[in-house]
Amino acid sequence: MTETTTEKTVAHDCPLTWLKWKPCVRSLASGYQNETNVSAISLVGGWQLVCFESLGAARAAWEQLHSANDFFLSTDYFQLLDELSLPDVRMGFAIFQHPEQGAFGLVLQAFTFNPQQQMGKMEGTATPGLWSGITAGVKRWLARVLRFRILSAGQLLLTGEHALRGNIPTDKAELTRLLTEGLEQIAAQWPERIHGVMLKDIKLDEHPSKKTYYPLPVQPNMRLELRPHWHSFDDYLADMGSKYRVRAKRARKKGEELERRELLPDEVAARQAELFGLYRGIADQSDFNAVQLPEDYFTRWMNRFHSRIRMWGYFLEGELVGFYTAIYNDGELDAHFLGFQQQYNHSHQLYLNILYDLVHEGILAGVEKVVFCRTALEIKSSVGATPDTLHCWMHGRVAWANPLIPVIARFIAPLPEWEPRHPFKE
Repeated sequence: MTETTTEKTVAHDCPLTWLKWKPCVRSLASGYQNETNVSAISLVGGWQLVCFESLGAARAAWEQLHSANDFFLSTDYFQLLDELSLPDVRMGFAIFQHPEQGAFGLVLQAFTFNPQQQMGKMEGTATPGLWSGITAGVKRWLARVLRFRILSAGQLLLTGEHALRGNIPTDKAELTRLLTEGLEQIAAQWPERIHGVMLKDIKLDEHPSKKTYYPLPVQPNMRLELRPHWHSFDDYLADMGSKYRVRAKRARKKGEELERRELLPDEVAARQAELFGLYRGIADQSDFNAVQLPEDYFTRWMNRFHSRIRMWGYFLEGELVGFYTAIYNDGELDAHFLGFQQQYNHSHQLYLNILYDLVHEGILAGVEKVVFCRTALEIKSSVGATPDTLHCWMHGRVAWANPLIPVIARFIAPLPEWEPRHPFKE
């Protein structure tokens, strides 16, 4: 790795002054400094890096970066995350800039990897037996003893390319070098001890394995590209093969007893505990959740961005048995968190109907794609979603332990086998 140096300069000499940014940043090395000081890190090739440890310090610099209309990279969204006070998550922002190539920003989120709390299905579905019992016991032991503080380049609550904003280098090899070298410098000076650095959902032509990063076993992001001639749900069904069209109509029939209606902000607030309970019922069974949502998560979302996020509830004889949320992000409809009572999933095809309703909502909204995120790959492919591979790369900052990352990761959380479905006619 190329050796770098750390420099502290006053505002009028700072390499960032050509962007006319107001320097207001905490020095990573020395605690809070005067607001006229900026802690800058020099990288090779004329690049400079500045790390901001709070949204308040980073806001002016971040908002001057070129935006691709991604709401998840806006300061409005980060303000919501600040207000949520996500448990055990510390946010930061890094700005990379070059006098000729411009500047781009990187979202930083530090969290504790704690598999005992974050992995809901440690036992898997292995066949009972002596070896399976030993394996399960070892997994439980590892889950109890493993605790790592991870600095993530990329957002923990989202799936997709929501890590970089600005004039991102088109030379992917250069981008890989800047990210890996810059993150090592940031991790070394972060206010808390960082055991590992993760590159999350950033597409790199040159894989950072050359920089001693190892791939983690993560599932692909499932996305459905909506066809221009789909003006109704019937148009969508008409493009399906007969097998999948019959399946969709059967699922719709099973869900006829369910009352589906939109939940407005006042009702979301009134049902906050109920909605959170349904969410936890699903989250506790998922493979991995880096962040545990606070109970008021949905209420705060709805109060701040009720025109951007929508929530629908499913009722059976007046009882709320399920819900899902969707976020409108430029030309995309992003499926967000959901919850439902498992006993109604088979009898009323609740989850499958949620997927169909997301497709229907996307068609009505006129978006270009519906993003279903990770997990439940096969059933999502059955409604037309296709996989988009997004890697997560991990670098351990303890040299002897770094090569163990892929071994431990695959042992604790092996990727499930699944068969892609192809519901549309050729």
